[in-house]
Amino acid sequence: MRKPSLRQLEAYKAFVENGSVSKAADALYVSQPAVSKLLNNFELDIGMELIDRSSNRPVVTERGMKVYEEIDRILSGVDQIGQAIAAIRAKERSLITVGVMPGFPPSLLSRAAQIVRQDHPDISISFIVRSSEFISHGILSRKMDLGIIARDLDHPQVQSNLFLDEEMVAVMRSDHVLADHDVIDISDLQGQPFISFTQGSVSRQVMDKAFEASRIEPDIVLQATTAPNCCAFAADGLGLSVMSPVFAQDHMNRLVFRRFTPSLRVQVQSVRPVDGRERRSTDLVLNALEVARDERTSARAAL
Repeated sequence: MRKPSLRQLEAYKAFVENGSVSKAADALYVSQPAVSKLLNNFELDIGMELIDRSSNRPVVTERGMKVYEEIDRILSGVDQIGQAIAAIRAKERSLITVGVMPGFPPSLLSRAAQIVRQDHPDISISFIVRSSEFISHGILSRKMDLGIIARDLDHPQVQSNLFLDEEMVAVMRSDHVLADHDVIDISDLQGQPFISFTQGSVSRQVMDKAFEASRIEPDIVLQATTAPNCCAFAADGLGLSVMSPVFAQDHMNRLVFRRFTPSLRVQVQSVRPVDGRERRSTDLVLNALEVARDERTSARAAL
């Protein structure tokens, strides 16, 4: 008896499980003659008839089913080896979990991931979009490696750095009544349809204080939780909004930006555990986010 090949075992298993040579060929992505040859050679090599070909539709013999059961057991073990190898590789790859505040530009995240993958394909990134408060808890509990949040997180076990500090701008459609102004003053918003962030957001708190100080009562026609939603409403001509420009840059083709007075700033922090795991990989991901941020700022300044 000659030792059968792995390919012969695969062909026989596919034949039994699919019920015909043609379907076995489809499952193995080979031709029918190739499968027939493998089956014939398998029977010749082991000196045993496994398939009854006396009828129009070949069927597996009783002995053939016993052989199939052994082959299935053996090949299942081969599959388990492949799964074990994949698991080992997965453990060797660093998985960095990054919590990102709502509205953070997806294109900036994509660019950062691209930068990391270019030189460090062993690093895998998981971006989780949740509230700044949720991310803060994730950092403190070490369920997240890095966070980008719009709040201060003063804690001895957390390293916090300023990630973004920008003046808010007015965003609107190019045919908006105020679009021809080089600078939009808060007094210009009196009586104008205004698209606001929802209560509790940092941008909303900043704007509410400014409105109160200027004694301006905005005509808030819509509220949204994220900058992309505010931008979408503005792009549809439903009003004007005020926000950090980096959060609106994905919509520059549909909106115009105008300097806003008084100067209002939004600060975004990067936070991570002081003694977090995978420190080197986390540093690389944060650096990539900073590079993507700087590229975006430079591109906007060039316009």
